[in-house]
Amino acid sequence: MVRADYFDNPDHLPDYYDTMYLDGFEPWQILEAAHRTLYKRYLAQKEQQPEDYNIKFNSEIKVKK
Repeated sequence: MVRADYFDNPDHLPDYYDTMYLDGFEPWQILEAAHRTLYKRYLAQKEQQPEDYNIKFNSEIKVKK
């Protein structure tokens, strides 16, 4: 897989890491990777503790002009 494939298709984004912006990822790609990583952690925790969880993810991006 070529590195450009990660940029064009959000299904091929890697898990979130702190220096994604240095590797040329767009802000929406970094946010998508962060959401996906958080969701994976949530599912792993839910499997370990099968209690009733209700988590709601909200994100907001403000652009200053």
